[in-house]
Formats: sequence, C-alpha cells, structure tokens
Amino acid sequence: MSQVAVNKLDLFHLAWPILIEQLTGGVVVMADIYFLSLLGEEAAATAGLLMPYLLIGFFVLPMLSSGGTAAASQYYGAGKLDKVQPVFITNIVLLGVAGFAFSAFTLANFDNIALWLNFPEAMQVYAEQYLAIIGFCFGFHGLRCAYGSILAAKAMTQWNMLVSLLTNVLNIFLNATLFFGWFGLPRMGLPGIALSTVLSFVFAWLMVMAIVHYKAGVRLEFSRAMLPQMRAVLRPLLKISVPSAAEPANYTLQQIVVAGILASLGVLAVSSYTFVLRLLFVSMAVSASLAAAGQIIMSHHMGARNLDTVDATYMRCIRLAMSFAFINMLVFAWFYQPLIGIFSQDPQVQFYAKWLLIICIVMEPFRAINIVAGMALKAVGDGRFSASVGIVFIWGVVPVIYLCSISWQLGVIGAWACFALDEVLRGIINHWRWKTYKWHSMGIS
Repeated sequence: MSQVAVNKLDLFHLAWPILIEQLTGGVVVMADIYFLSLLGEEAAATAGLLMPYLLIGFFVLPMLSSGGTAAASQYYGAGKLDKVQPVFITNIVLLGVAGFAFSAFTLANFDNIALWLNFPEAMQVYAEQYLAIIGFCFGFHGLRCAYGSILAAKAMTQWNMLVSLLTNVLNIFLNATLFFGWFGLPRMGLPGIALSTVLSFVFAWLMVMAIVHYKAGVRLEFSRAMLPQMRAVLRPLLKISVPSAAEPANYTLQQIVVAGILASLGVLAVSSYTFVLRLLFVSMAVSASLAAAGQIIMSHHMGARNLDTVDATYMRCIRLAMSFAFINMLVFAWFYQPLIGIFSQDPQVQFYAKWLLIICIVMEPFRAINIVAGMALKAVGDGRFSASVGIVFIWGVVPVIYLCSISWQLGVIGAWACFALDEVLRGIINHWRWKTYKWHSMGIS
C-alpha cells in the first residue's frame, strides 16, 4: 500500500468532486419526496417532516467516517503504512456497527417514531410504511461511507463523486419503475419508493467497495491476527471520529427542537425560514467541500509534521470559503425577490426572507469559518475542543431563540439573529483556538 502522491494533494483537485457529491447528495431524498407527492400532499409532507430524524443517519454517519479519512491520512503522511490498513478495517467495523444499530432502532420503533415527533394522525400511517422499509438502508450507508473514506484518504475523491451521481440516477430509475409499474412489475406506491432508496444505497456500497479493492488496489485482511493492530489504532481513530460525529448529531437534534419552537410563529414565518435555508445550501456545500478537501491535505501534512503547510492550507480554505459565502449572500440579498419568488409570491414571506438574507451577509462567512476550522481542528487531533464548543453553543442558543422569537415577539427574524450570533461567536472562538497553535503538539502519529 503506497503513500499518496503529493501532486494529488491539490485543494481544487480534491474539492470539486466533493462539491459535486455534496450538491447531489440530497437528490435521493428529493426524488423520494417528488414521487411521494404524486400520492398526495400528506405523503410528501411526511417525508419532509421525517427529515430531521433521517438526517441522524444520512448526515452523522458521513461525519463519523471522516475520522478514518483523517487518521489514515496522518499515517500516510508519517510514512507509517503498517497502520493504514488497520485504520481502514476498524473504520469499516465502526461504521457498520453504528449504521446497522441505527437501522435496528428504526425498524424496532417504526410505528412509534411518528408519535414521538407528534405527527398528525393522517401522516402516521405514511410514516410507518416508509420507516419500516427505509430503516434497512442505514447499515449499508454506513459501510458505503467507510469505504468512501478510504478513497478520500487516498485522494481519489472523484470516484466518490461518480458513485454519488450513479446512485442518484439508479434511485430515480427505480422510483419510476416501482411506482409506475414499468416492465410488468406491480405498482408498489409508497413501499416501492422506500425500497428504491434502500436498493440504491446497497448499490452505492457495492460499487464503492469494488472501486476500493480493484481500482485503488486496497487489500483488507479481516482476520483475528489483525485484532491487536486494530486495537492499537482504535483510540487515535475515535479521537477524531467521536468529536466529528458528536457536533452534527447534536445539531440535528437541535433542529428538531427549534422546528417545534418556530412552528408556533405561523405558516408564513416558517415558510420564509425554510426557503432561505434552501438557498444557503450552495454556500454551505462550498464551505464543506473546501473543508473536507483541506482536511485530507492537512492530515497528510500533519502526519509528516509539515506544520507550516498545514497552517497555510487552513488559511487558504478559510479565505476561499469566507469570500464565496460573502459574495454569494450579497447576490442573494440583492436578488431576493426573484429567488424567493421561485417558492412563494406572498409579500409577507418575501419581507421575512429579505431580512433573513441580509443577516446572512454577516452570518454565512462566519459559518464558513466554523465549518473549515471545526474540520481542521478535528483533522489535527484537537477535535474535542471544537466539538465541546459546538455542543455548548448548539444547546445554549435554544432558550435564547425562544426568548427572542416568542417571549420578546421578535419572530423569525429574532430567531435568525440568534443563529447569526451563534455562528459569529463560534467562528471567532474556533479560529482563535487554531491560532494558539496548541495543535502543533497533537496529531496521532
């Protein structure tokens, strides 16, 4: 197993496939919602309301797998190739266990989850049918993420992009086939839509596994003899993986709570909040792709103890992510009417959205810092700090959001201002932590 060629550790070479993967990552869910909408608004709304729960698997598992990418990259950089394979195997076991555990929980409670989330009675039947099948996909998604992290560590991000694109195409084809009953198959309705997603995730896992073994030439030895080596790398791996997953897991749970608070503000306020979130997706995807690419590069150089290069890569990612976020939000705020008009022509919705986007001009550059600095600190072994700060602020801002939006009657604009303050403070703290250079004495190699 050879080290990664230095010419592959180029920021844009790694970032653009990750960006495409990020932008297309939600297509599977959007395709499901589209086909569910053909069954009726209640069916489509059910999938939308289930998203915070489903994101626990779809969002947290990839973040958990990034620990394997960072750990293996550091060992590559340090020239400790004997530890790379144990990291890969341990990460596969870790993601497989986490994914199938979440699948088991979902399948065991598919008839209770809608009740816990306080779904209207008419939607509970749809939710039960959907969860009883979609629950099978999380274990396979965990394995796909683990194998994808191997390609990322080897700077082969273009293959993860290819798998994502083909998975989306297959999912849409299967959705149409099972929904409309093509090729003589019975029309399966909602169960067919959920089954299409599960089959697509199985395909993604099998395809990325084949690429790892045959294209990347990685041979993994799952044997008892490997156990001592796996135990040796488990602690360094968890040092990165657990903080990487803890923050997004808490953020996902926070969004469920905040959605409950904002629901009392009325349909127009919640609609404007939802529409603006959709517009922010591109900016966040760019920051996340730069952060993920930077994490790979920084991890390799951290292992080689090229600390100046690590810092230079971090600052380059910060500048690019902040610049894009600032310009992107200026454009969105200026052209808010046609953009929001895609979703709604209501003047009240457009009024709310205008002010939310103006606030975003300040908020999104600091969110970019948070995304980049958070992943960078995790990559160099200081993830516990950024995760702790994130969790404290994620839950600390919730009562402030309630006070501003409900008690002080500042509505959705007040809630959004709280989100902005949260991003600004966390961005400043995480960037300050990086600039203390305490991470110079960290790492796992």
